[in-house]
Amino acid sequence: MHSAKRIAVIGAGGKTTTLSKLAGLHRTERVLLTTTTHIFPFSPLVCDRLCIAPTAEEITQALAQPGVVCAGVPSKNSKLTGLSEEILQAASQSADWIFYEADGAKCLPLKLHSNTEPVILPGTAHCFVVAGLSAWGKPTCEVIHRYQLREDWAQNPGRLVDGAIIADCVRDAVKACGLPRAHLTVLLNQVDTATEKMDEIAAMARELEAEGVTCKTCSLQEDGDLAKILSLESIL
Repeated sequence: MHSAKRIAVIGAGGKTTTLSKLAGLHRTERVLLTTTTHIFPFSPLVCDRLCIAPTAEEITQALAQPGVVCAGVPSKNSKLTGLSEEILQAASQSADWIFYEADGAKCLPLKLHSNTEPVILPGTAHCFVVAGLSAWGKPTCEVIHRYQLREDWAQNPGRLVDGAIIADCVRDAVKACGLPRAHLTVLLNQVDTATEKMDEIAAMARELEAEGVTCKTCSLQEDGDLAKILSLESIL
């Protein structure tokens, strides 16, 4: 039986952009954009059809032809929350891809995870972990969602973010995700904001790679080679 490939996006500093770019790269196929937490509906520039609280029949119909469908259930602050398992199963039988956001970051470039997140769907084939390099050099308390979860950061909230802190945020996400490291890609995003730190960023990436984590340094808003950076065909 046909079943869509499920791809999660977690972390901070570019999740929405990652989802938008993934959808764009696969627009000639049948794509569902959704969440297991909360997202704002994607704009018509990204999605072809918006399905609010769809029935199984409605989601199947929306995914009957190629294009990008954004779907979810109305929540507070004009956001959408996740679809029920029944609706997800119906979507899985029609879509080629399900790209979904699996945690929240309050629009900050880095985050730590509580013990209830990320919410990873069963059968998820791959997960992109995003970390925003724009946090570099800024106070921990201003740029890391839930920074207080690390006792040493909570005690020194003014500590400036460096490569060690960013790497620890990535490690936190890798651990929280629970998928094998071979099924993860770390996107060190917003490199355009930290060009003077390229040597340190490269050293951080090598350190993470040595731990078995695939890292790609990028600027998702600007890079012209996103097909390579976000390639799933070479992974799955």
